[in-house]
Amino acid sequence: MLRARRLFLVRSIVIPACVLGGFVCEVTAGPYSGPTQTSHAIDPAIPAASPLFHVWADNIDATRTYFAPRGSSSISQTNFNSLGDLDSSQIANGDSPGFLTVTFPQNIRNGAGPDFAVFESGFAFGSPNGLFAEFAYVEVSSDGNNFARFPSISTNTAPVTGSGAFAGFDVSNVYNLAGKHASGFGTPFNLDDLLNHPLVQNSLVDLSNIAYVKLVDIPGDGSFFDSLGNPIRDNWMTTGSGGFDFRLPAGQGIGAINLVPEAASSSLLSLGMLAFMKLRRRRV
Repeated sequence: MLRARRLFLVRSIVIPACVLGGFVCEVTAGPYSGPTQTSHAIDPAIPAASPLFHVWADNIDATRTYFAPRGSSSISQTNFNSLGDLDSSQIANGDSPGFLTVTFPQNIRNGAGPDFAVFESGFAFGSPNGLFAEFAYVEVSSDGNNFARFPSISTNTAPVTGSGAFAGFDVSNVYNLAGKHASGFGTPFNLDDLLNHPLVQNSLVDLSNIAYVKLVDIPGDGSFFDSLGNPIRDNWMTTGSGGFDFRLPAGQGIGAINLVPEAASSSLLSLGMLAFMKLRRRRV
């Protein structure tokens, strides 16, 4: 079973184990944070200006990005990239949702607390905890070929305000899906949640060296599911552009918190240790 989310969550109530593609996982029970709630015990929103962020995603990998219908026609490194939406017939036909993959100037590692956070452009709408929301699954990879998906929860059965393309959904019922916090606030992701994933267990994804983060759009008509088998609902179908919206620049895309040490730093540390050992031997 997955470890509790660090010490401050050890006492949390836990939802029974879920099975996701053979991945037995355990997720902390809600209610979860609201659109801008920064002090929540489980998944607090992280402001874009937080000093927790050390680097930001700096490239969209064109070879690992696909825009579905009604999405962007080309990748933008500066403006919004809409992953695209699927209509009912495309969903029934098994068409692929849009997805987008980013890389970083320095890779991410599993450390204390959340390891990175994903930002989107949703806005508060409706009560309680309503958000105009377009959700996405989040996956990570060390080699760009094997991607482990975070377990997620979404228990909304209807919006709290509005309907269809313009509605507000209670995000205190949503966990580990990108897009659950309002614009300017990142959704945290903790690599601890993937400790029991088969790709991690089989050493195909190295949580101490994550080079890629992928966002996979969720058409929110209830045809796509969370880790417990609940249908996921969000604003569907939106007009103009569709699906999850992503903007790359620092403060708007994906901020990394726990980083793999730079090669130069690691080399200097190793040299320092060797020098220390030699000096110690001479004294002995």
